[in-house]
Amino acid sequence: MAQFVLIKTIKAQALDVDIGSITELNGNTRVVRDKPYTSEIDFSLNSMDRLETAAGRMGVTFRDDTTIRLTENSNVVIDSFVFDPDPSKSTMALSFVKGTGRFISSKSKRIPKENIKIRTNSATIGIRGTDFTITVSETGALVILLPDEFGESSGEIAVTTALGQVILNKPYEATTVYNFETAPTPAVILDLTLDMIDNMLIVNPPQTKELEANEANAVADNILDVDFLEFDELDTDDLAEDDLEYTELDIDYLAANFLEDLLDVIQEVDELSKANQALSSDGIKGTDIGYDSDTQINTFVDDSQVKFIRQVENNLQMQVSKDGSYNIRIEQGGKVNAVSTNGGSSSTINIKQGS
Repeated sequence: MAQFVLIKTIKAQALDVDIGSITELNGNTRVVRDKPYTSEIDFSLNSMDRLETAAGRMGVTFRDDTTIRLTENSNVVIDSFVFDPDPSKSTMALSFVKGTGRFISSKSKRIPKENIKIRTNSATIGIRGTDFTITVSETGALVILLPDEFGESSGEIAVTTALGQVILNKPYEATTVYNFETAPTPAVILDLTLDMIDNMLIVNPPQTKELEANEANAVADNILDVDFLEFDELDTDDLAEDDLEYTELDIDYLAANFLEDLLDVIQEVDELSKANQALSSDGIKGTDIGYDSDTQINTFVDDSQVKFIRQVENNLQMQVSKDGSYNIRIEQGGKVNAVSTNGGSSSTINIKQGS
């Protein structure tokens, strides 16, 4: 009896190769594939390559002219890149693992923007014709939409987590995310300039000293023409030279990643705001946290205490436990303010000052 054996053929999925190349490079960087490769200009990239920078920076241009620039200590994985003659079949997916990068999508429509996905440890980012920066740390991510060359919005970004979505569509509009199980923070517009972003993300600083060097060489060529008897080095006051003056123009934005610092500051402010809102909604009644123009009371909250300060005709400072329940009646100059914490209690603290 003849026997027939069904053989299932499995076709291996080919890896997308030559999807782009390294176009800018400075310092210590590498591409990790089957093994780490020392990166170099025109290094050809494949899907699933990991781009890593240590004490260095890297710029990459993909086949559709989309570019990304990475600062020091960044890590990005090219999850997939498909460049098909049929644009609707072209796709791009990147994972920003850590660090800071600038993403500038191609001005051509070769890859539909809805087919481009950026992932972080805390959110996914959908883009539409966009220029933006992304900073990723262990505590979350900061996304900032940048303007186009005319100062207008460069497009639109949708930052999405499991619990919400925020749309960025104005220049320098930003949001932060903590993890995928929390909603992105409401969009805010940051006080930044494109020069600050550009300077921080320069991969190869321009050679600004070239002209001076050429002039120095010209002087050296004619050194025999110099009359050293006409020059008295002791008459030169080095401390009076303009070179020692430190101005705003001397700030080196390459020296630090201010976006990482900005992410930390925003998250700290956001946490404090959440704590104050929670206490204000359930804990303090009769006055607002901060300065209340109606009661003229300044209210401060820390980890353990609530402090009330009122300075009008008389000065009042009072501290109570943040976890305690109090009814407080403040009378100053004939004006009475009633404040309670954590629902109040059966007794009242009466404070009276003035006639």
